Amino acid sequence: MVYSPTQQEGHVAVFGGSGLGKTSALLIPTLRSWNGTSFTIDISGDICKNVNMQRKMIYEPANLNSVPYNIFGTIDRMEDEDDQNEALEEIAFLLMPDDERMSDTSKFFQVEGRKILTAALIAFYHIGMDFIPICEKIVRSGWKDLFQAIDETGYNKATQYINSFEGASEQNTAGCKQSCDIVLKLFATNEKVKKTIRRPSVGEIDFLPVRIENHNVFVVVEDSKLKIYAPLLHIITAQSLEYFSQRSNEKKHTILFCLDEFASLGKMEITDALRKLRKKRIRIMMLTQSMADIDLIYGRDERMAMMNNYRFKVVLGASDTDTQEYFAKLIGYQDTKKYSKSKSASQTTQIESEAKEWAVEPAELDRLKKELVLLHPDGYMKLKKNFYYK
Repeated sequence: MVYSPTQQEGHVAVFGGSGLGKTSALLIPTLRSWNGTSFTIDISGDICKNVNMQRKMIYEPANLNSVPYNIFGTIDRMEDEDDQNEALEEIAFLLMPDDERMSDTSKFFQVEGRKILTAALIAFYHIGMDFIPICEKIVRSGWKDLFQAIDETGYNKATQYINSFEGASEQNTAGCKQSCDIVLKLFATNEKVKKTIRRPSVGEIDFLPVRIENHNVFVVVEDSKLKIYAPLLHIITAQSLEYFSQRSNEKKHTILFCLDEFASLGKMEITDALRKLRKKRIRIMMLTQSMADIDLIYGRDERMAMMNNYRFKVVLGASDTDTQEYFAKLIGYQDTKKYSKSKSASQTTQIESEAKEWAVEPAELDRLKKELVLLHPDGYMKLKKNFYYK
């Protein structure tokens, strides 16, 4: 049995197509033997059902009986008003992130729409509104009514975000507001989500990032609903990473942070998290199907920087050539001897020469079947997959 002790440092990247055992041969066995606390994105709920852990907390946005997720929970605990406003602006960035692949026109509506969202979040937060009511108010209001409502709060730090719209084209302003509405659709219209994202009732426990210090948290989403709930998963993951970035280096226990279907969570500041959280006793375990999935979200350069910060890399199968070649090069070459013969009229000469060949052929990574390849700081090894149900 090969394992990495809980208290050891080192993030883990796991690659493999559907059905090759990312969760059943690696993630579930890992969680079953984990000694710290953990956070797990659980697509379909199979992980949670097959892991018996103490102090388990389950957030399931499609389940009305779920513990609520408190998006404003961390902000409510802040004492400084400027810190609260920065955190609210960060939520706006999470919902409407910058994207270098956008056209100039799309980027304009994204940036300006984010100003409207930031202004509304800050203005209405400070009059006591919760996240979902704010989203509903934004979506149900025309831009003129929304701007008036923001002004009526009398909170100047919010109105400064929309002052630049004065005298602007009404058509453009309406387009910016529409960009804002699109990203809030899930939170303003999905009745199940609206009931599970809220501040807790009196005596009710809620889920917010600080709970991961003492609980094993599972965020459960049906596979078929993954695309719908992706914006929510993105916020939960990003807020948790932000909380961890401020975690004391003196903390003694290690947290395992498991991101299944990683590419579906949208773009996050994951590279910085990989670099900084190691010293804070956070171990990130990323599970995805291929390099191509990561490249679609992050681009090749950031993916390369990201991969350099994973101490352990596991391949359960790789069908695309980019993933095959990347790992074959990491594994490296081996020296082999080749023999050839030359004949003359009087004699036959055998010639021995040295050559380098792939230690593991790229195409072989698509035919691992019951095996996996583990790359670690001292080299690599082939192992038999450890399915939890066998």
